[in-house]
Amino acid sequence: MLKATAVAAVIAAITVFAWFRGWLPVRSNSAASAETAAIATAGPETASPTPRTSPGGTDNPQNTAVKPPARQSGLDLFQMGDYEAAIPRLAEEITKNKTSASLYGALASCYEKTGRPAEAQAAWSKLAENCPKAAERSSALTRLYVAAEGAARVDAGMRLLRECPESAEAAAHVMAIADAAEKHGRPLAAWEALSLALQIGAGNESAIVTRCVTWADALAFSPKEVAELGTVYVVKQGDFVVSIARRHKVDPGVIERVNKLKNGGIRAGQRLKVLTAKPAIEVSIRKLWLRLYLNGLLARQFPVCTGNLDESPTPIGDFSVATKLVNPEWTRPGQRAVPHDDPENPLGTRWMGFAEPGYTSYGIHGTIKPETIGTHASNGCVRMRNEHVEELFDLVPSGTPIHIHE
Repeated sequence: MLKATAVAAVIAAITVFAWFRGWLPVRSNSAASAETAAIATAGPETASPTPRTSPGGTDNPQNTAVKPPARQSGLDLFQMGDYEAAIPRLAEEITKNKTSASLYGALASCYEKTGRPAEAQAAWSKLAENCPKAAERSSALTRLYVAAEGAARVDAGMRLLRECPESAEAAAHVMAIADAAEKHGRPLAAWEALSLALQIGAGNESAIVTRCVTWADALAFSPKEVAELGTVYVVKQGDFVVSIARRHKVDPGVIERVNKLKNGGIRAGQRLKVLTAKPAIEVSIRKLWLRLYLNGLLARQFPVCTGNLDESPTPIGDFSVATKLVNPEWTRPGQRAVPHDDPENPLGTRWMGFAEPGYTSYGIHGTIKPETIGTHASNGCVRMRNEHVEELFDLVPSGTPIHIHE
């Protein structure tokens, strides 16, 4: 009993000493009472002591990281209709991705929605410049065209046609662009737009052909100087049409026809227009016409006769002019040649044979049966009226490409 009392006294003395030294935590009665009340209120399931971990540990609720809300992209803001907020965000994103058509398009649309047309046009222009293969490019060029005025609108329209010729936007605006070009004194641009309209099937075909031929007569087959189509040569003493043609790498016939020369007669000091535009021929079997293009511009359309569809169809594909003959003989394997003035010779006054192996017996020629023009009645060649084939003969040199399709 005395021994136990002594031990208790020693423990009490040590405790008092430790308390004075600050080795034991100070705990107020109010804190203890509050904790006791909290434990009593919480019940047995929550009364267990809160685990303690080192500072910064994940078990400390004061140190749990709270994720900030996700930052919305410019496209998200644009789709939400918050155009003002989207503009700086899109501009920032474009600096990191300068080839994104969707970012440029959204930015341009935001500017339009907020009444800032100049900034919108700048954004559409950037899209057209920086995204050459984007599907949105034709729409951007169309916006630039619609927004432009006067002669600038013609330039913007021609850019749309030249850079996106197969787009729906080009088809929708091509005739308006042609009219605007004509109105603002841009005949070559008008001719180009009309030629494209034919290729993409926009507008009244026969009316467009008539307008194209009219421009060809005014710009190509006239004394008018058009640098894109040809040049003017002043005849010197001792010149001949043949030598002038050889110097400019054209056929003599084109100089004679364009300048309306008779028998090749020229004089020193005479100004001759030399048509250097590159010709090409297109033949439609189904529509029974032949078209002549100069630098891609429709210059002439002639009615033709093509091969019998069942027995001797005209070949389809790409060919080129090889032999050119005036008043050709008609030759057949194993038989005598038939002279050009023989009633049995069907070739008319001109022959332009194909160059490709296996097709050298085919060609474009005149006819002694003009009533067959507009039908499928030949042995596979392309027949033309003699006056038409003579004009074509003068305008196309050997090597001229020929495209034949259905």
